[in-house]
Amino acid sequence: MDFSRVTDFKDIQQLTNLLHRAYQADEKLQIHFKAANITDEQVRQHVQTTPTFAIKSNDRIVATASVRLPWSTNPGPFDLPHLGWIATDPEFQHQGLAKKIIQFVIDDFAIQQLSAPAISLGTAVEHPWLQAAYRSLGFKQVDTVRMFSDHQTVFMIKVLNDQAIKTVNDTYLQSVI
Repeated sequence: MDFSRVTDFKDIQQLTNLLHRAYQADEKLQIHFKAANITDEQVRQHVQTTPTFAIKSNDRIVATASVRLPWSTNPGPFDLPHLGWIATDPEFQHQGLAKKIIQFVIDDFAIQQLSAPAISLGTAVEHPWLQAAYRSLGFKQVDTVRMFSDHQTVFMIKVLNDQAIKTVNDTYLQSVI
C-alpha cells in the first residue's frame, strides 16, 4: 500500500466514489456528512484547494484524509490544520487504514511540512465509535457545538508541540485548551 497526495484529477471520480461508499454507514445512523453526497466537481475543487491524501492498493484509493488549512477558503474552527474527509473503503475496513493515514498526515504533513503546534478534527457526538477511535490516536475533546440539525459536532485536538500551542493567536482555541 502506498501513501500519496492526491494531485491527479484522474483520481477525482475514484475519490468521490470512495467518499460515497464510506459515508453511507453514517447515513444509516442518520448522521449526514456532506461527503456522503458530494459531487465530482466539489471533490475536484476541494483537491485543488485542500491537501488531500490517499492510501492506494493496486492504484485504487482505499483510504483518504484531507487537511483544511487555517489560511484557506475553508478553514477549520481553530487557527490550526483541521482533518476532514477521513474515510476508508468499506471493503478495506478493520485493517487500521484510517489510523495509518491520520498518522501519516500528522507526521509527514502537519509536523514535517507545516510545523503545526496541533491538529484538529470534528465528528458527530452521536457517532457510536469515532470519538473513541480518535482518542486512541491522542486527540482530546475540546468543545461541542450544534452546527447541523441532525447532529452535534465535537471538536477534538491533538497537541503536537506543548509550547507552540500556547502561542497560537486564536482566542477560541486558547479558551478551550
